[in-house]
Amino acid sequence: MSEIKSNTDVQLWMTELWTWADKFKISKDVLPRDHATLLALTDLSIDCSQLTKLPESIGYLCNLTNLKLNCEALEHLPESVGQLSQLEKLTVNSHKIQEFPDSIANLENLSLIDVPNQLISRLPIAVIERYRNNELWIKNITFTKLYTPQKSEYDLAAFGFFLVKDDWDESQLIDLKQKTAPEFLFGLQTTEKAIKQFDVVDGIIICKPDEVQQIMKVFETAFCLESIGVNYVGIPYDDLRDTLSFKRPARFIQSSIISMSKLDVALSQIVRQIPEEISIKSFIFKFEGSRYPSFEEWNNIAAPIEAKVLDEKNLFFNAEVIDEPDRCWMGAIYVAS
Repeated sequence: MSEIKSNTDVQLWMTELWTWADKFKISKDVLPRDHATLLALTDLSIDCSQLTKLPESIGYLCNLTNLKLNCEALEHLPESVGQLSQLEKLTVNSHKIQEFPDSIANLENLSLIDVPNQLISRLPIAVIERYRNNELWIKNITFTKLYTPQKSEYDLAAFGFFLVKDDWDESQLIDLKQKTAPEFLFGLQTTEKAIKQFDVVDGIIICKPDEVQQIMKVFETAFCLESIGVNYVGIPYDDLRDTLSFKRPARFIQSSIISMSKLDVALSQIVRQIPEEISIKSFIFKFEGSRYPSFEEWNNIAAPIEAKVLDEKNLFFNAEVIDEPDRCWMGAIYVAS
């Protein structure tokens, strides 16, 4: 897209933009029809179910900082989007995008990209690299993901997991972390086979083979909140770093009962699995039941655990109501001090 060289050029691209806006019934309140207001535009939010593409002239909106496209039929973005030098936030709500223009990587002020999860892999490689380097944030990243060494490509994830028994070596783990850019990477030890605590791994969790999915669910529901179908972290990662970076293997324990009236039984099953002689550095507790525990029940649950945890900032409780009458499940991941 060439630079604007004259008033005639300005008139041409504005006329093109206005003609396009009229065709798709985009109001003047959304896209102003006078020169000065259009050039000063900072926020543009387009809602149009018939729109399949944007005009190249969109790239002349040089003061745009927020571009939101609620256009379910949109198939591609023009290269001129890369000319929006002030753009900070780009939102595209369409599942039909086949590829994104490489020029997006040129947007130095871009700090947030919000696209459907299944389209993240279609973003330019340079944009993914910027995410890995913490230069911008991509929303809708998969929250938890279990990786295998056989995959040549890896989806991005906030919490990455791998099975120790899959014979990962240090170079593979380094490659995995570079490609997936997780905030935390955990090895799940489901057999006697152990692994050297490489620096690239944030921790090892000892568990049974059939507990893998439960562990991932504990992380997803304990540290992920959901709002309007979009996952985001409920607790800042910096606050979790000390808690979740294990210097020694963590252990997963769980208990289950079929009656909410016997919470004390489930709790005693949990507590009995923790050696009496140890103190706990970190404790992540997940509760599932047909109702939330009462205040008194929570106190009964928390008291014996709090007594063992050295620092309350490394203690996390989470409860979730499930549609299973009278069922009660408790799970916990703990690290001995």
